[in-house]
Amino acid sequence: MKLCFRKTKYIPNILFISFLCILLITGCQPTSSSSHSSTATSHEIAQENEAFERFLTDTFKQLVVSDSISLHYSVKNPSIYGIEPIKPTFGDFSAKSIEENEKQIKMLKKQLRSFSKDTLSKKQQQDYDILSYYLNQSLEGNPYTYYQTVLSPVIGLQAQLPILLSEYRLETKTDIEEYLLLLSDLHRYFQEIFQFEQKKAELGLGMQDFAIEDIQSQCKDFIKATDTNCLITSFEHRLDALVSNGLLIEEEKNDYVKENKRKVLEEILPAYETLILNLDSLKGKSTIEGGICYLKNGKDYYKYLISTGIGSPLAPEEIRKQIEDQLKENRISLLSLLQQNPNILQEYEQASCPITEPQDILSTLQQEIEKDFPKPPNTSYELKTVDPSLSEHLSPAFYLTPPVDEVFSNVIYINSLSSSYNAQSLYPTLAHEGYPGHLYQNTYFYSTNPNPIRSLLNFSGYSEGWATYVEYHCYEDIDYGTSSSDIAKLQQYEMDLSLGICSLVDIGVNYDGWTLDECSVFLKENGIDDNKTILSLYYSVIEEPSNYLRYYSSFLQFENLRTLAKNELKENFNLKEFHKTILNLGPAPFPIVEQTIKEQLNIS
Repeated sequence: MKLCFRKTKYIPNILFISFLCILLITGCQPTSSSSHSSTATSHEIAQENEAFERFLTDTFKQLVVSDSISLHYSVKNPSIYGIEPIKPTFGDFSAKSIEENEKQIKMLKKQLRSFSKDTLSKKQQQDYDILSYYLNQSLEGNPYTYYQTVLSPVIGLQAQLPILLSEYRLETKTDIEEYLLLLSDLHRYFQEIFQFEQKKAELGLGMQDFAIEDIQSQCKDFIKATDTNCLITSFEHRLDALVSNGLLIEEEKNDYVKENKRKVLEEILPAYETLILNLDSLKGKSTIEGGICYLKNGKDYYKYLISTGIGSPLAPEEIRKQIEDQLKENRISLLSLLQQNPNILQEYEQASCPITEPQDILSTLQQEIEKDFPKPPNTSYELKTVDPSLSEHLSPAFYLTPPVDEVFSNVIYINSLSSSYNAQSLYPTLAHEGYPGHLYQNTYFYSTNPNPIRSLLNFSGYSEGWATYVEYHCYEDIDYGTSSSDIAKLQQYEMDLSLGICSLVDIGVNYDGWTLDECSVFLKENGIDDNKTILSLYYSVIEEPSNYLRYYSSFLQFENLRTLAKNELKENFNLKEFHKTILNLGPAPFPIVEQTIKEQLNIS
């Protein structure tokens, strides 16, 4: 299950795979060894390929049952994969499970390497490389287990949990009863997370006080609502559908509603209250002020975050140069545009998007998509509004991915109460979240019938980079009237500048060690002089380091690959084929994306 978030108009957030924070992998042996002689028969190779596919599927089955949220959101019909029901649980965040993680990943890596990659099909070779890359990065992250961010005000587990529970599918009585049992597990789970945070503090890796206070503020906002809490109102709404379908009678529904309300008021909200109180004990224990580079081995950890977040081996210095070069080129282009059209800034200020209703925007985007992208699969989506108790801390919009075996369960939330919500920016926002962004990318890839293991391998650089890439180019299709093309270029320049500056601040604070004063000087040199905005951005990059780079640096990787393909293929370049190659591959690290593009488009 993934939630795709955008924090403000151009201040985005990372993908979140609910509760798969730690891989919990048990043994799974392939049926044959990797030793293949040159005389292996086609039948033997076919058997080996079937064994590899079973290995991937068995690995998926082991990973996905680590907790009820992951299982419920990843698969609609577990029985299809032979997955048995599990005891309702939020998962295991204990010290013991963390200690077992490295050994289990090494075991899986060994099993993967027992297969001969050369005899696999092309698609299987891609799966092999992508899983291998993912496991290697997981092992590289073991020294940084207690550096990771679990709680944070926007993308933290505690912030996203209400949405995950509000959207938990309730289609049978069994679903309802398991859900109610799951609610009773939250207090235990929060205690394990708090113990994790205590251990971080003991190791000198604890959160700074402002971050703790931001998390507490988010929790307090959530628990303000009691009888009208979203976990109460959404539950009753979901049960109404079961009554309408004849799966529940009114009396049964009322009993379930009463029990859910009791659990929310007596178990869920108190669990949040306890978390708030427990976090008080961590205040004053941070060993640093500022970015994570001040932690022991903090710079190395930041490099690791970039590597995993973007899915690229680029060093922070290389990324910074890419961003600075991009912004420099844009400034040159902007000056040229202003010389050619001196009135464009005035026209830009007065321009407006002609479509502002969410449903109309998505319908328009769906109609436009086949011009430059492969035909989307038949699917459906639901537009929902964020509950007021969550609005302050959630993004202006976000998307919930469907189960791997059900592409019709798509949900896009619009947070119209967010302080950063703007109806005029809704078109590019829904291009990012819907078509041809997250919704399209996920449903298209699932329609290619990938092995389900791919749905659990999180390459947020690919996902957010793609969504940012298509958002950037969607401006080219908006009819702004007179000078529409030039206005679109200015919109793109504004997006580039905003994301680029935020990304440079991220690197400056977390890698170079900028103080608040140094951050302020940089931002004021770039036209941002509001002290509240400066402080907010400074805190944001400390609370969620490398987050902006998942969007902007990853976007630049796609832009650079597009430029490479255009320059190499010249008049033979086909934009739709370029996009199709990326989409068919699915989420992957950028070295594999680049290799695939070169191979399939015949680029030297």
